[in-house]
Amino acid sequence: MYLFTNAIKNLGRNKGRNILIAAVTLAIIISTVITLTINNAAAGIVNDIRLDLGSRVSIRQDFIEMRQAGLDARVDMQYLPLTDFVAFSESQYLRHTTFQADVLAWSETIIAVDDPAFGTNTRMLDNGDIMFTETLRLVTISDPDLLPDFGTLRHIVDGRMFEGINESIIGQEQAVLNGISVGDTIELIGAFATDRAFSLTVVGIYSDDTEAYLNPWMLMFGAFPAQSRRNEIITSFDTLIASGWETNLGLDIDFHYFLADPDYLSAFEAEVRSMGLPVTYTVDINRAAFDRVSGPLAGMSNAAVTFMIVVLILGAITLALISYMAVRERKYEVGVLRAMGMERSKIAFGMIAESLTIAAICLVIGLGAGSAMAQPIADGILEGRVAEADEAAGDNPMAGRALFAGGQAQIGDGTEGYSPISEIQLNLGADVIIQIILVTLGLAALTGIIGVVIMTKYEPLKILRERN
Repeated sequence: MYLFTNAIKNLGRNKGRNILIAAVTLAIIISTVITLTINNAAAGIVNDIRLDLGSRVSIRQDFIEMRQAGLDARVDMQYLPLTDFVAFSESQYLRHTTFQADVLAWSETIIAVDDPAFGTNTRMLDNGDIMFTETLRLVTISDPDLLPDFGTLRHIVDGRMFEGINESIIGQEQAVLNGISVGDTIELIGAFATDRAFSLTVVGIYSDDTEAYLNPWMLMFGAFPAQSRRNEIITSFDTLIASGWETNLGLDIDFHYFLADPDYLSAFEAEVRSMGLPVTYTVDINRAAFDRVSGPLAGMSNAAVTFMIVVLILGAITLALISYMAVRERKYEVGVLRAMGMERSKIAFGMIAESLTIAAICLVIGLGAGSAMAQPIADGILEGRVAEADEAAGDNPMAGRALFAGGQAQIGDGTEGYSPISEIQLNLGADVIIQIILVTLGLAALTGIIGVVIMTKYEPLKILRERN
């Protein structure tokens, strides 16, 4: 107890150098609290995004990749039976699968919004068949709960959501334009497969506050009714299967295969390739969307880690130099204590106790100050990162491009509907506190051990003789 009490008193006797040591230690602890809090929070969010977008694999033909490989999407496209896509969903590497396939269609009785020609235009296909110009989009999905914008920008205002085969819902604007009510039957024909007709019962009508066109620039070249969200008629994926539709020709597919673990991507691709998937199809996550959403957070987290490493290295070097200089000033004090018969171990204990006391005080102050400063600093950094991401997205030449082939569309660069995470909530969790305590103990050990090593290697008579 005497040794500890004496160590506390020594802190007061050597205020100047101890204040300097405490200031450096406090600065290191505060910066470490800020960076660890930011890094842990950002890393947690990025990991959640990875488990979502990083596990959501799409299998589709990438027109842009085909063009870069010297292929013509309109000539070299290959079509697969829908049963193959279903068979892929039985992979051991998946936890579940969702199917969405949009059918470009036309109707003899339904007027499409923004269709001045009333669906009478036709064009010749490569095989000589006549194809009616698509004016409607039949959206088929395996799970109605996965429909985008429902509950926010879209709401059922009359009737209910579809449940069984051949049940459908339509937009309010389209219903008013055509005088369609709940319970009516509508007839559609596939634009790329004119022998596939759909007779659908309208069970619900929904309001729609979404943007009509995902790419408004398309309106510069005239209206494209089939690309307008006002012309979406929504039904179940089972309805498409029941119609006898065989391949993905004429379908804009959006099948998502959710991996049990994001690391299974390569194994899953190898498996579906072995099942006959052509090389014109890509098996990948939406990397553009992943980078768009998580990029600012990942960048902020990496910057925080780099900053923390630099601070720790420079801080440790500074503390080592200050401790070395401070200990040399106390050689005579140690010489007197050793001459009085005090053991080296007790002197070492006293020095370590001084270091731990300073570190403990700095720890308490640093945790409070660091946690208070972390949130505004993180908000400022993230705001800048998001602004940079938005600017880069605006400069992306692929953002506004649209390619169409075989009833399939590739619009933009895959980031439509995705935006960077622009908010982060920081909490001083137990993991951060434990990490800070370990850092603090490391700093205390550094300053204490330097003193012990230097002071205990001298003999007391030599120290006193040098003093004289």
